[in-house]
Amino acid sequence: MPKKKSSSKSKSKALSRSITVTANPNTFARMREERPDRLNVLSEGDSWFAYPPKWVFNSKPANLIDYISSWTGSKANFMRMESNGDEAVDMVSGAQKHELVEVMRWHETSTKGRPIDLLLFSGGGNDLVGENDFERFLRPYQQGFSAKQCVNMARLRRKGAQIGLALQELADIRDHYSPKTVIMTHTYDYPYPSLTGGVFLGGLIKTKGWMKRFMDDPKVKIPAKLQADVIKIFMDEVGKAMREVSKERQRFIVVDTVKTLKGEKAWLNEIHPTKTGFHKLASKIWAEMKAKFPAL
Repeated sequence: MPKKKSSSKSKSKALSRSITVTANPNTFARMREERPDRLNVLSEGDSWFAYPPKWVFNSKPANLIDYISSWTGSKANFMRMESNGDEAVDMVSGAQKHELVEVMRWHETSTKGRPIDLLLFSGGGNDLVGENDFERFLRPYQQGFSAKQCVNMARLRRKGAQIGLALQELADIRDHYSPKTVIMTHTYDYPYPSLTGGVFLGGLIKTKGWMKRFMDDPKVKIPAKLQADVIKIFMDEVGKAMREVSKERQRFIVVDTVKTLKGEKAWLNEIHPTKTGFHKLASKIWAEMKAKFPAL
């Protein structure tokens, strides 16, 4: 984290009080120095935190953090680090780990910046779905197979353990660099199998679906009637990994969002809720935040 200039010229340019959310570490550092009365919140995660609006200049909330950061308002300084496609394992390794550590360490050691009060984390889903992942956990369907028999459970459990270790690593990073920080993460929900992928910029950018297309593959041919239950097995494995870490680590809160969304209409595409769906999910996280931090 670059040191803040101490010149009177620099100090005279105070940040506007209306600035409450940033993705710039230097701006976040100044927010903490100039607004020490606010809660200090850091968000890191996947597309449930970063999903973009349909149009670039659409200011309406399109993901969990859009909603949550708007609800914290002037009561929090919000630093956003999330990115679409991020995996839990990647976020606690390599360059992403170094960025996370740098922000947490600076706010713990600086005489002017309070430690991070809350780290909101979303991860684990991308470690399982999509090309190069989901297909590896499927077994070719045979007559009479149950949904569970369509899944290579040994591989899936190993991946679940890997996600759990990533979350343990996240807790270790927190314990070492900002021990008072509360980590709050969430389970996902049960998506419906669909070939609908993401659509951005009014249709200029499109992505493929993340799960059904692999279950439909001629080499696998999992019947449609079993596909939703297959997906549940994957989501439950992620949730299990999260809950086990929560039992072992202090200040590690898992918000259970399973079965929050009702029906296929709650899903914008195969793995992302509609704006209304994100609002319902965000409300559950927001309730936990207010319970832990009454100042909100």
